[in-house]
This record gives sequence, structure tokens and C-alpha cells, in this order.
Amino acid sequence: MTRLIIVLWMASAAQAQTPAPAAPTPTLETLLKEVHQLRLVMERSAQIAPRIQIVVERLKLQQEKAGRTGRQLEELHRDLDRMRSEQAKIQQRVQAMEGQAGQAVDPGQRRDLEEVVKMSKLEVEQIEKSVQQMQAREGELTGQLQAEQNRLTELNDRLDQIERALNVP
Repeated sequence: MTRLIIVLWMASAAQAQTPAPAAPTPTLETLLKEVHQLRLVMERSAQIAPRIQIVVERLKLQQEKAGRTGRQLEELHRDLDRMRSEQAKIQQRVQAMEGQAGQAVDPGQRRDLEEVVKMSKLEVEQIEKSVQQMQAREGELTGQLQAEQNRLTELNDRLDQIERALNVP
């Protein structure tokens, strides 16, 4: 029995030596809260970073596409201006040659001038058809550029939304 008492006494002594879990101190609680908040921020950053990268890449591609369409439209405007200028020059030549043909005394010379006038008028008609086609293309490109600029605006708005979401505590 004395052995039993000694064993019980030793067990209670050992139990008394192990400290009971202490309540966390205020400093420890503060640190735990900060670590928890940091973890939440890191998780949020890990979720948002790929989205930002995707939107930025789309934005770059859209800027390139809008720029390319803008350059095509500018080139088309230059070509249109050149064609209209050429058309005006040919029409002036036609008028001058018609006047010369009307004043020509030699029937062979008159016939030659009338033939040149006829060919020049055909050339003016071809230029007019080209101008009409270019104007149709100009309308298409203008619409396409507007659509691409709208898409660019949407992507910029999306980036702004993501930026505002990042600024929210």
C-alpha cells in the first residue's frame, strides 16, 4: 500500500509540474491577428495578380489593334486625297483638250484629241469607282476603329475597377 501511495504522490507531483496552458498575452493576440490579416492580403494578391496580368496583356493587344486600324485609316485617307487630286487634274486636262478639239481645224488632229478625251473620261470614271470603293472601306475602317476604341475603353475601365478593388482595405 505504501507503494501505491508513493506512486500516486509521484504522479500528482509530475502533474503539478506541467504548466497549464496559459491564456495568450495581448501582444501575442495582436501578432496573431496581424499574421492572419497578412495571410488574407497575400491570398487576395495571389488571386488578383493573374487577373491584372491578363487584363494588361489584353489592353496591350487591343492598343496594337486599334493603332493598326488607325494607321490603315490614315493611309486610306492619304490615298483618297491622292486619288481625288489626280481625278481633278485629269478633269482639267479633259476640259482643256475638249476646248482644243473644238478649235482644231485639222480633222485628224480633232479626232486624235477626241480619242484622248474619251480615254481620259474613262480614266476619270475608273478613278471615281476607286474613290467610291475607298469611301466604303473608309466607312468600314471607321466603324472598326470605333469598336476597337470602345473595347479599349472597356479594358481601361476594368483595370480601374481592379485598381479600386486593390485600394479597398
